[in-house]
Amino acid sequence: MKYVRCIKNEGYAAGLGVGKVYKTLPTTETERKSGLVRVIDNDGEDYLYDTNYFQSMDLGITTEPGSAFTAMTIQISQSTKAILQAEALASHKSTSALVREWIDERLDLSAN
Repeated sequence: MKYVRCIKNEGYAAGLGVGKVYKTLPTTETERKSGLVRVIDNDGEDYLYDTNYFQSMDLGITTEPGSAFTAMTIQISQSTKAILQAEALASHKSTSALVREWIDERLDLSAN
């Protein structure tokens, strides 16, 4: 999986938001040579856009002290929380670390 950040949207303001991150899909060799990238836009549809509208995302995951993480709050049931805590305890990890690993694996963030 690959992600890009929109850096301009002239002519595509309805489909693209400057600063937003979008998922890309594979392109053909001809499309790549033409400078095009296939992006799933605001409508949830994939379209070809000029690569100049986007910036590649550096998905390097770091856990070093001082690294930039942001918080996210989710609502889960008490039973789900208990299961997560049991899984974390069994794997000798914090619940937060376990959830981050699952998210990273699901989104395939470590495979740039």
